[in-house]
Amino acid sequence: MGLRAGLNFLQRNLFSRCNKQIIKQASNIQQPMTKVMTDSSTGIIKMEREITRNGQKALATVEKLPNGKTKISVTGGGDSDLRRTTTITREKGASIFGGDRVTVEKDFSKFWCYRENSKLVKEYNPQEILEHKELTYHKNIGNETHINHKSVQDRVYDEYPLKSGSQDMLKLSNGNNYIKHSLDKTNNYHKFADGASTNYTRAVQAKEKAALDAAKKAEADALAAKEAAEKAAAELKARQPRINIAKAFGKDVNELTVKETKLPNGTIERTFTDPVSGQILAKTQDIGLLHKEWIYGGKADKIFMKQFDKNTPYIVAKKGNYTQVDYVKRDYNWEMPDGKFYKEYVSEQYYNDGANALKRSTGGNQVYNDATGKVIVYDSTAAKVREKYPSLEKDYPDYPQVSIRNGESACGAYQNNLTNSQIQANRLVKELNKDAQQNAIDLKNLFSDYSL
Repeated sequence: MGLRAGLNFLQRNLFSRCNKQIIKQASNIQQPMTKVMTDSSTGIIKMEREITRNGQKALATVEKLPNGKTKISVTGGGDSDLRRTTTITREKGASIFGGDRVTVEKDFSKFWCYRENSKLVKEYNPQEILEHKELTYHKNIGNETHINHKSVQDRVYDEYPLKSGSQDMLKLSNGNNYIKHSLDKTNNYHKFADGASTNYTRAVQAKEKAALDAAKKAEADALAAKEAAEKAAAELKARQPRINIAKAFGKDVNELTVKETKLPNGTIERTFTDPVSGQILAKTQDIGLLHKEWIYGGKADKIFMKQFDKNTPYIVAKKGNYTQVDYVKRDYNWEMPDGKFYKEYVSEQYYNDGANALKRSTGGNQVYNDATGKVIVYDSTAAKVREKYPSLEKDYPDYPQVSIRNGESACGAYQNNLTNSQIQANRLVKELNKDAQQNAIDLKNLFSDYSL
């Protein structure tokens, strides 16, 4: 038996069907010259058969692996070894037509310089009819000579199916009028009414269009979802206090009980109640572009805020003897180049305990670390002055009001006679100023996002 006949015999009788059928066939073969070896743990089947090559004995070996790979080798016979590896991969439903895609890869070698490789990809429709084939072929014949081919065949007419193999793909016959065939830079597309268009190219275009349409739809859906989420977030935020409840109380505003009421003048009023204590923590009112809200407790005893549209809000906080006001002050004496007047964000803090009063101011990026107001201190020298100068009795009470500015008492007509009062007044205003700093609230920060 010759080399080609021996190889064909092995392949035809042992590898024409699936693995289970192969094993069954192999077990039934009674050819005395064929050895069949089965590795049941791996599913690998190995066969050996003596053949005649160049008039001499040679050994043909075939190995079939469960992954679709077949290895064939011929050794001996007075010539170099021949080796061929064939790998068949079937992808269920992977074809662009909806059927299977089958890939056949072959690697054949002889001598140290001769090598032949090919890759054949076949596309089937769901009815298992072959619609499209692509072949990539490379051959090295030695002396740095390489042969490369790229061939494509497409079915056109129902009555003329494509052949399963690749033998006819490396020849472009001028008489081929029934299938579309391109080989390297030549083709027969001019023989068909639709030119280069095929079932395959139309399927590719349809798939690309479907993918593009799906991407556009996904993008549109994502955009719509984003806009819907932003709209819902904006609507939710519009119904909530603009002062951050988490910063004011350390509570999640979404956990509060909300009650909405429409007042007779059209104002929408909402109250936000702690569900555990039943205490109202916040109240808001909206009418047109005007927004008001009240915060009860937390950072201060009470906070009131008023804002028109998106303008800087006017905000007042009451905390013990302190009242703090934040607002935008317009300086009509300072006109900007654009004709508008300079605006300054001002935070003012007031202290009043019925006797002593203090005012601290901050404006813009500058902090005026001063205090202005009045304090009442006991004047230990007043009685002596009244006794010596009865006519000045009204000017020297035991508890005079001393004006304070920049942390110091103001100069008076009787400054030299009130040194002790001035010293005490300075000390008192500095203590009040320090206490005011400790009780100051960053009202502007209450509008920012909450973070630990």
